[in-house]
Amino acid sequence: MQKTGFQERHQWDSAFWLAFVASSWLAVAMGFGEPIAERYAGQAPYAAPPILVVHVFVYFGWLLLLTLQVSLVNRGRPDLHRLAGMGGALLAVLVIATGLGAEIYSQRFWAKTDSENVRFFTFPLYVLIAFAACSFLAIRDRGDSPRHKRLMYLATAAVMGGPYQRWWGSAIDTFTGTGPFNSWAHLYSGMNALLIAAACYDWLTRGMVHRVLRNGILLLVTGQIAAMLLWYSDWWPHVTRTALGIAEP
Repeated sequence: MQKTGFQERHQWDSAFWLAFVASSWLAVAMGFGEPIAERYAGQAPYAAPPILVVHVFVYFGWLLLLTLQVSLVNRGRPDLHRLAGMGGALLAVLVIATGLGAEIYSQRFWAKTDSENVRFFTFPLYVLIAFAACSFLAIRDRGDSPRHKRLMYLATAAVMGGPYQRWWGSAIDTFTGTGPFNSWAHLYSGMNALLIAAACYDWLTRGMVHRVLRNGILLLVTGQIAAMLLWYSDWWPHVTRTALGIAEP
């Protein structure tokens, strides 16, 4: 027990984390499976630059690390868990750096055919900022198991935004129509479903939601709102084009 009375581990924790890992792999398969297949078939809209190729491997590396870490904890090997986690900091940096580089390349390509596509840059930028904050806090607080685990969950939930919005974003559009609420639901519903699941699990098994999870969810949702305000602002496209070296239409 922590001094706050929060139970560090519950008998259902292994099943919850395994379900999270399995759902993450499923989301990636459903969201990115078709685009990856198109690239291998030579049907992608543009040839993958080296930064995108590296990002794909790094992204899968993060999921593999998550899978390994959950497996080691479930097998009662915290020593190996800590050892494997030493590579987490480097991998987190690579996720951010390659993700940003890949998205900049993509924005420059799509700007040639859709001048307003630069508004989309708010989404990957938010995802990378959220991931960076949560993952680095998780690494800093690795000595506090309840905080560390929930921060890792939040970090991974953030980078699950991409596959989920590709997987079921279009289906959500049929219910929400168009406009700011539709854009928010399309982009963030998958991530928010994961946040709700974590909060409900804490409440079910501990009778309370851990403070880091409460604060993290509040900040992440606030960030989503800020990103949507940027998306629909008049000045954001100009700022993005200037920052990314994209000519004005």
